[in-house]
Amino acid sequence: MIYGKGYVVFKKILFLISAIALLIVRFDERNLPSPDGAEVIAKNTYVLYDYTVSSQGVTNDGEFFYFSGNETLGKADMESGDIYLINVDAIPQVLKDRGCNHIGGLSYFNGYVYAAIEDGPDYLNSFIALYDADTLEYSGTYYELPHELHLEGVPWCAVDVERNYLYTAEWSNAEVLNVFSLDNMGLVKTIPLSERIDRIQGAELYDGKLYMSCDEENDLKRIFTLDVETGEVEVLFTRNVGKVFEAEDITVYTDDDGELIICVLDRGERRMSNNLTFYKCTQN
Repeated sequence: MIYGKGYVVFKKILFLISAIALLIVRFDERNLPSPDGAEVIAKNTYVLYDYTVSSQGVTNDGEFFYFSGNETLGKADMESGDIYLINVDAIPQVLKDRGCNHIGGLSYFNGYVYAAIEDGPDYLNSFIALYDADTLEYSGTYYELPHELHLEGVPWCAVDVERNYLYTAEWSNAEVLNVFSLDNMGLVKTIPLSERIDRIQGAELYDGKLYMSCDEENDLKRIFTLDVETGEVEVLFTRNVGKVFEAEDITVYTDDDGELIICVLDRGERRMSNNLTFYKCTQN
């Protein structure tokens, strides 16, 4: 089921409750240190039902943000950040029949949202499913990924429009980047990484590099870049999001001045709130 304008009215009824929840979130975050190598320029916080539809993945098409929850998809205006369209039962039955119960990271291309879908905690079946970006309806197209390359599922995917590729990697201690053809999702090649990357939660491509968010097992959540030609891995900047947040997906875009904006989604399960934080790098 997909909700549109009626959901916006429902949200207005809950405005007061949301405001109180936001005050609690802001109070908990008041002493967090600034990131090293970047500055925070904005933050959207999602609470209550918005939390459930924006807790896993994020991507954008330059006009809208697209979010995923465990089994949901959401669409938000990029200017306001308001989620106004949701698909509350986004995993198609054909994938539910294979045990799928979790939507991870997202990517956008040519009118479709590409969603990484898996069957945790067994992680025997990993898929990429396509959704109509206008309606968030399942398109009827999905691709199964090779299990031997996704032993811990497929937490994210990233489209490379220029090269006509889609990228994935192992979640834990990834040693290679998996490269698939967008035409049929056949494996093209794997690219060895210059160093292992652990707990990759999301990635988005810009100018030949993947920008990667990792949920490292401490308060510091680094943002990496990965050159898709050479496999070279570098730390871009380091964030401290506190103990209550889990780093999730990442998306990027350029502002009106051509500067790169990096948006990272963090999930605060204990407080039922998510932050989409907007960063600009302060170093070359």
